[in-house]
Amino acid sequence: MIADHIGNFELYKGITERVNRAVQYIQNHDFAGLQTGTHEVEGDEIFFNLIEYVTKDQEERFWESHKKYLDLHYILEGSEFIAREQFDKMTVTKEYDEQDDYYLLEGKVQSKVKLEQGDFMLLFPDDVHMTGIKVDDPEKVRKVVFKILI
Repeated sequence: MIADHIGNFELYKGITERVNRAVQYIQNHDFAGLQTGTHEVEGDEIFFNLIEYVTKDQEERFWESHKKYLDLHYILEGSEFIAREQFDKMTVTKEYDEQDDYYLLEGKVQSKVKLEQGDFMLLFPDDVHMTGIKVDDPEKVRKVVFKILI
């Protein structure tokens, strides 16, 4: 997992060429006029979901992990906590869904990172994560989640 402000991405450039291209897309596009939903960038290699939701208590959220894609969360509006834990410290509650590329898991929240407008988090397959956790009070979050083929 890497979490930082998008302005600092040069520090991480070179992780993979597809991650570089996804960040370049973020830096060169305005998401303000886009509708929620899935948007193609480079076929099934890079695409993103533009989503909006209201943050909640962590007890109302769930753990997930992916196998084929890296997740790159980029906050457009609002703030949230994203919890993160290692896959081998969790219990799988729903076996891997090949079509939608996810596991559902359960376990304790040991650590979480606060993301605000302009921040990103890059999550690898071992990074089980729980998104949409409220910071203080519930608030609307608008963000893009890039799916980057490994």
